[in-house]
Amino acid sequence: MNYTRKRALLACDFCRVEDTGPTAVIDRLARIESLLEHQSQQINQLSTRSSPVSYAASQADYFSAYQQPSDYLPSTSAGLDPQLESPQFLIPKGHATLPSTLLSWPKVREVLGEYPRDYFFEIEEKLPLPGLLGSLYDSPLVWPSLDLNTIKTLTENYFRIVHPHHPLFTPNTFKSWQDELLEEKDLEEIGTSICFCVYALGTICSGQERDYHNDEALGLHFFQPALRIMLHKLVWDFRPTISLCQALLLAASYFAYLGRPLHSWKMEQFSARIFLNLVESRKHNLSSADFEEAELRTFWQCFTVECDRIAELDIPRSGIEPLGDRMRLPHSTDPTDNENTIYFIAEHAIRRLLNRIHNSLYCPDVAQTSPNAVLPTDPNQAWQSLGLQRLLALSSELYRQLEEWYISIPDFLRPAKGTLPLPNDRARVLRLRYYAARHIIHRPFLLQMVSRQHEGQSPSASAALSPDPYSESPVVLEKCETCIDSCITYLYNVIEMIDKRSPYLWTFSQSCMACILMLWMAENTPLLQPYVPPMRSVQAMVLAKLRKWAIKDSTFAAEVHIIEQLEFSDSMEA
Repeated sequence: MNYTRKRALLACDFCRVEDTGPTAVIDRLARIESLLEHQSQQINQLSTRSSPVSYAASQADYFSAYQQPSDYLPSTSAGLDPQLESPQFLIPKGHATLPSTLLSWPKVREVLGEYPRDYFFEIEEKLPLPGLLGSLYDSPLVWPSLDLNTIKTLTENYFRIVHPHHPLFTPNTFKSWQDELLEEKDLEEIGTSICFCVYALGTICSGQERDYHNDEALGLHFFQPALRIMLHKLVWDFRPTISLCQALLLAASYFAYLGRPLHSWKMEQFSARIFLNLVESRKHNLSSADFEEAELRTFWQCFTVECDRIAELDIPRSGIEPLGDRMRLPHSTDPTDNENTIYFIAEHAIRRLLNRIHNSLYCPDVAQTSPNAVLPTDPNQAWQSLGLQRLLALSSELYRQLEEWYISIPDFLRPAKGTLPLPNDRARVLRLRYYAARHIIHRPFLLQMVSRQHEGQSPSASAALSPDPYSESPVVLEKCETCIDSCITYLYNVIEMIDKRSPYLWTFSQSCMACILMLWMAENTPLLQPYVPPMRSVQAMVLAKLRKWAIKDSTFAAEVHIIEQLEFSDSMEA
């Protein structure tokens, strides 16, 4: 039975099963994937077929081996329209959803000046790593002392705080690695690297230490030897294992906790390429895809981390993304891990939906003509070429799919909408993902309104303007209001998450800046101003949290500088 059929049957069972035992709960997760599979039909009916130029650009740096359907991976599109084999879930290269794209908007440029599209990439590229990481090979490898009580506490911290976000392996699997480390069988094996990464993450996730240069508080005395071991294995092991992939993903998590997206992405990309090589090496030996649980969890973490970085920085692709609709889902192998697995799959599902939003609404209409241009391709061109009715239809369908994703989460774990307190960070992340998706689904309407109002106010505008279908449409105003509500609700929810280190710290800081820019543009657009609530207090709260991480010449410092320059009417009236 193929996975499409199997998931469809599980989706039907979802409606009938009433108990919440481990098997029933995990089976219910299939509904999330089943929804995404069938929803792609509606999107393909509504959107025009992508031009050869846009698809070529979107796949320009994927491995050619993965650009076509593979006979050794089960296709979740079996039995559907052949058009669904197109890269429906790929984020297009040159997409217009980057937070830095908002800095190129005319109204914003008038206040902030010019910013290149890769502004934040350049900042991160130049920012040195802290402490021991800045001199990784300048001294002999030093093994950290291992006090049993200390490493027990750090391991507990890891599985309590870090593991729920990225459940790569079970505590029992980790214990086998740790036992070998404590017996000092072979210290320079990948199991040692994994243990040291766990201790480093257990250190950095648990404290409130803000000193970027405090090696001990950051757990660098554990992470430095871990990184050296895995990089040595990466270069010189000619048959790398899934354990090396896991170690690299732990390193990616560590760099994410540091707020270093490029280094996090680099570790993930190494892991993804090894995984792809492992899959490729087995393709002639498998009659069907038979992946171990550790391999599935590795794949999906690579997929989600890489897609997040593509969405934020439009970085080069490893080739992992096109397999997102072909790999089966992980399952819970430990009764204590059921909730983590549900959250993990739910987040993967909305990441795929976010990819579809990028592809459907933010794909560049034409290639840039100048390689040195400051401004990216104007997304207004793409939206205008779609036409208002098609844009309305696409956004409505995507919004419907977002609501179906939300409803598909089991009741006992589904985060309530709004701003009520939630029990844990995993629920907070899902709620933030929901409002981030709701925001970018409706962003085109707000930006079109801002652009048209700005053009109408310019001295060169014609005295007799033709009727504007955007400004005169109650439906468009409603879409703008939804975008504004999504941005402000996101900001109120994200405050708690940017007050501490997490693997989402950099992502959430970028989204904060994007939301505040959107709200500032809305407030400075007469037709939209009534929909924007007083912003001074929430702007101050965001700035207070971001300043904690704003070391000199960092992205956080740049975001603070940008947000500080945006004046809202309530602050001007005060």
